[in-house]
Amino acid sequence: MKTRFRNLHNAYFLPSGCLILENPQTDHFKPFMLRLKTLFALRIIAIVVTISAISPVAKAQEITMEQTLTYINSKIGPIGNIDVIRGVIIAKFNEGVDIYREDQVLCKSLDLNSMGYDASQKVFYINCNGTSKCVDRQLFMKKIQRDYARLSFPANLDAKSVAGMKKAFTHMIKLVLDPKYESSEPFE
Repeated sequence: MKTRFRNLHNAYFLPSGCLILENPQTDHFKPFMLRLKTLFALRIIAIVVTISAISPVAKAQEITMEQTLTYINSKIGPIGNIDVIRGVIIAKFNEGVDIYREDQVLCKSLDLNSMGYDASQKVFYINCNGTSKCVDRQLFMKKIQRDYARLSFPANLDAKSVAGMKKAFTHMIKLVLDPKYESSEPFE
């Protein structure tokens, strides 16, 4: 029985589907049991991966705590900086290089429905739950520590930025209180 070879560059296909590659170092053939069915299966997998990659049902990227803090800090900066450590919001305000004020408050102590912006004083604020004084404020220049009923940030905001700050603070507090919370909705 005569065997037919189909010649490719340094490779031969047998009629059974086996691939024989030429080894240029020893100048003889080494058989590799690579079947055409395997090649066909690899093509199908490649097509499925390509289709799934260009699928229009792409999930939007969730907004992380770091991205939220960056957004808030961009609105209250350069004199203010906010961070969240173990469920405590820490807001530091400085004049030049010296920190003149630091506020600390538990995230769960704030009333998200009471957020607002006082345009006359240029202050964004969030009240505490009920009538309690949940914000611990230290004024370093005067060496005074007081409790306050609201967390406030000096900022010059327009209506779009105020709405963005409300979304950002809501997102930040939900991230702290609910570890499974995810959102990809932009703040502005």
